[in-house]
Parts: sequence; C-alpha cells; structure tokens
Amino acid sequence: MWAQERGFELPAQPEGEGCVVRWLCFAALLRESNPPARAAAGWHHSLFIDGEGRLSSCGSAPSYAPGLLQPFNPSLLGHGEGVARLNTPTRLPSMLGGECAVSVSAGPFHSLTITADGAVWSWGQGGFGQLGHGERQEQGQLQPKKVEALTGQRIVAVSAGSYHSLAITAGSLWSWGAGTLGHGDEQDQLLPKKIEALAGKRVVAVSAGFAHDLALTADGAVWGWGRGGVGRLGHGDQQDQLLPKKVEAFADQRVVAVSAGAAHSLALTADGAVWSSPSRRSTGASSMPDLRAEAAAPRA
Repeated sequence: MWAQERGFELPAQPEGEGCVVRWLCFAALLRESNPPARAAAGWHHSLFIDGEGRLSSCGSAPSYAPGLLQPFNPSLLGHGEGVARLNTPTRLPSMLGGECAVSVSAGPFHSLTITADGAVWSWGQGGFGQLGHGERQEQGQLQPKKVEALTGQRIVAVSAGSYHSLAITAGSLWSWGAGTLGHGDEQDQLLPKKIEALAGKRVVAVSAGFAHDLALTADGAVWGWGRGGVGRLGHGDQQDQLLPKKVEAFADQRVVAVSAGAAHSLALTADGAVWSSPSRRSTGASSMPDLRAEAAAPRA
C-alpha cells in the first residue's frame, strides 16, 4: 500500500518463481534511503531508476523459453556475463556515459533507457536488431550500450516491444527491429528508422506490444499498425497494417493514454473512460495469442 500510494509499480515476478522473490526485490528498494523514482516490469525482470538517476535491475534470465523465437541469456539483466539472476535490485555497472537515467522500458527480451542528455541506451537480446546497433546480436548486449544512430536526436520517450523498439523525438517517431514497424514493409531494421507515415503528426506517446504498436498524437487521435489478428488494432477487422492507420472508432473521443499488450489494446479517454480491443488466449502450452479469435473494434 505504501508503494501504491506513492505511484510505484510493483516489479514483475520471474516466471516459475514464488511471490517471495518478487517481494524481496521490492522490499530491498523500500529499505533504501533513495527509493525508486521510475520503474518498469518485463516478463522476467524489473528495472528501477532511483532519485539520483541510478539504474538497477532484478529478476532472472532463463537460458531457454519454449515457444519463443529466440532464447533468453544473461544479457537481459544488463550486469554482464554470468549474471543470470538477481533476487534484489542491484545497480548496473554501466555509468551510462556519466549521465543520469530518466526513463526506462522493459521488454520481454531487451530493455531501453533514456539518459538526461536525450540519448538512448539498450541491452539484452538483439537477434532481430531490436537493440538498434546496426547488427544482429544473437548473443545479446551484456551491458547498456548507447544507440549511436540516434546521435543528434533528443529522445523523449521509448518503448520496448517483443522484437522491436520505438522512440519519440520532439518531432518524429522511430522504430527498429523485426516485424511490421510502420514503414510499409516487413523488413527487419537493424538501425532506427523514422516512420515517415506519421510525418507532420506530433506523436506524444507510444506503446510497443508483442506484434503491434499504438501511437497517440497531440490531437488525441490513436494510430495502430502491425499484426491485426484478434482485432487488437481496433480497426474493426483482423487485417495486418504495414503503415500506421488512424483508429476511426475514436473519432469523437480525445484519447490521453494508450497501451499495447500481447493481443489486445487499451486506451484512456479524457472523460476517464477505459476502452479495450479484446482478445482471447490460447490454451496451448505456449499461452500465446489465439489468432483465430474474433475481431472487434474498441469498446468501453
């Protein structure tokens, strides 16, 4: 309750672990004199930024996860070779170029952080180019590394998806990695690439899901692209979208926040209503989205 009252997000519980691991992780932070100012939860790990801009992580990085396109490895935690599990938040050895961390995003397989100078740093699995360093890093990036391709751009927000990444600058949106990245094709992007389809639109928030993305523009409109199965894009069908497409169901609504999940989407409107684009989950061992589920437009 103390944490919730102060707006702290509880860390993710590593898969296969009991509640004790999760609460050991958070209790350690509460005992510190400088509690977390920012937090992000991935599938198997959690990230924290304290009031002085220092970055910590905890969780576990199993060597293999059945049903996924690529294995986990110790790079997930960002502490270097041999560090595959941390039961309590531990500060990363990287100094981030001497800059303070101001924002963080934890994806299933990789992580992103923004430093005070507007730079982006990434680490974790990079087999699909989702780290943005211009190569397929099958063995992963063991510690945070600056995304040099974005030098000269001041990044204000990032979002780590499954096998891709998104970043917002003051005037544009960039994507890289694998999948339908909003560029009109399905080619992997090993370096950040500007989404030209949203040129002239001031993107103020973005959320990267498992296989689709949502962007919110300054006029309160929502744009969705990527895999359209189970109706997650909110366009009233199950069609994939290679380019950002405006969600017309919100034509008379002003959206103030969006979130893309594995097979569903959420939006918060200015009147306080929460909208969702529903989905069903498979009962198979992989627990991945059931792409045969019926599509539906967003509804309150």
